[in-house]
Amino acid sequence: MVQPTNPAIPGPFVVGPVVYAAPMLQYTPVPSLRQFTLFDNPSAGYTTRRIDLSAFADFDHSVPWPFTNTDVPLNGEARIPQGQGPFLPPFPLAVFAHGNHTSTANSTPGYLYLCDLLASQGIIAASIDANFLNGDNFGENGARAILHLEHILQFALWNATPGHPLHNKVDLTRVMIIGHSRGGEAVGHASLFHKRQMVQPYDFSPPVRLDGSDGLGPYQFTLRAIIAIAPTDNQHKPVTGPTQVPDNYVILHGSRDYDVITFEGYKTFDRSHAPNLAAPLTPATGHKSLIWVHQANHNYFNSTWNQDRNSLLPTLSRAAQEQVARVFIGAVAQAELLGTPGSLDILRDHQTATGWLPPGLVLVTQHQPADRVYLQHFEEPGPLLRVSLPATGAVAAVVANAVKLHFDLGDKSHLYQETNGLRIDWTGAGATYTVTITPNSIPKGVYNFLAVRVGQSTEPNNSPGAPQDFSIVLTNNLGVFKVLASAVQKLEYPDTVPNLPTAPKTMMQTLRIPLSRLPGGGFSPAQPLTITFEFNQTPSGTLYLDDLQLCP
Repeated sequence: MVQPTNPAIPGPFVVGPVVYAAPMLQYTPVPSLRQFTLFDNPSAGYTTRRIDLSAFADFDHSVPWPFTNTDVPLNGEARIPQGQGPFLPPFPLAVFAHGNHTSTANSTPGYLYLCDLLASQGIIAASIDANFLNGDNFGENGARAILHLEHILQFALWNATPGHPLHNKVDLTRVMIIGHSRGGEAVGHASLFHKRQMVQPYDFSPPVRLDGSDGLGPYQFTLRAIIAIAPTDNQHKPVTGPTQVPDNYVILHGSRDYDVITFEGYKTFDRSHAPNLAAPLTPATGHKSLIWVHQANHNYFNSTWNQDRNSLLPTLSRAAQEQVARVFIGAVAQAELLGTPGSLDILRDHQTATGWLPPGLVLVTQHQPADRVYLQHFEEPGPLLRVSLPATGAVAAVVANAVKLHFDLGDKSHLYQETNGLRIDWTGAGATYTVTITPNSIPKGVYNFLAVRVGQSTEPNNSPGAPQDFSIVLTNNLGVFKVLASAVQKLEYPDTVPNLPTAPKTMMQTLRIPLSRLPGGGFSPAQPLTITFEFNQTPSGTLYLDDLQLCP
């Protein structure tokens, strides 16, 4: 395996800037849209098509766009690697999409700092124009998803066009899409839509074919990663139900986001790659990761947006926030597009990136691989605490008060998720929570880690401002291994945000305990396994737990 390097360091490629746009846009005569005049003059060879988005969205009619929702231009700015790397071209492709902002302010250039980085590393990177979907309109998040896919299709068309500068230079098997805010929700819908031949935009509307016969699609490419920055959720509601992202999925969000205050994207995260009660041994179709950044705001991930609406809220600097984006988005790009899977270690354990991130940065992170086996996921109906199939065994709580609940207490609460989990309270000594797994109740396989996600709240049992801690005790037929949670990852106290109209969020941290530390040097499904959480490090506490699983 190739060892990862700092993904925020530029690579060896010279970067060529490109503007692409539909012909004859004529923004120039419209004074209020003067920021868009660069699209009047696309780079040589980079003229595009127009598409019909009227089945999905209307525009803000207070803005004099030089087109309608039936002839939407594909406009954007791209960065193209020049020359050849060790195995390129064809180059992978990464496409960024902004979210809602002032319609007449051009939000497209806000991700060029990331496009420049990726292009220097050998990735074609583009930031698309979705400004006409901002403002007072209808249905824009479904339209954003289609628009994003159509931009990728445009690169596919150039790739197939002899004589074009990108002919045979775009690797459509290695594509990553990134969206911010409403664009962050839309990339999840795009992940869902690109696998379909037809989409019905709304309950009251006819279906739209995505095979090219209705002018949209076909989307014959492979999405290797979906990254959502501070996403909304469920503003577009597919008729098939809330979107579950089928591809590798990463969410990045700030604790001091004054726009998407309630972190709705946590719900999308929980729905995606969730346990399959009907077929519990079925692997997920992708991995998923979450990065919660203390003191990060909403707008500074886009280099052209000013501070969030509450400018009095103390936050990270723009430079610090952009560095966080470079490191984590760069890591996903290296792993999924450039063939260095070790870069995913940053998502599995953010401590591996400490030297690459701003000093003193506080993170809470979660990671779940595709090939995992649940021991407890709490999604079975009813209040009973049980071991989750395919595993069998027993559950016991001593002194501790262990209660299963749905982690959705309303959008103003500290829990606003779409999952069931466990709430544990304790006061005094001797509190434990134990899960015992029956030998041979899970399939044979290589299991290197026991993982669980755990978080604390601002409730009275927890000491204000202090991390929480407890012991994890693993017992097999050969002996015992015991480790402090804090020796794996710090369980941060929630960011108590001044002037934010929601409760400080309880964010769960994934703890990955190496099973190689078990007596005998590893875990065998033929052995019994007892997992005990001993709440012996603080006199009292309240913790939330979910998704106890075995991972490769």
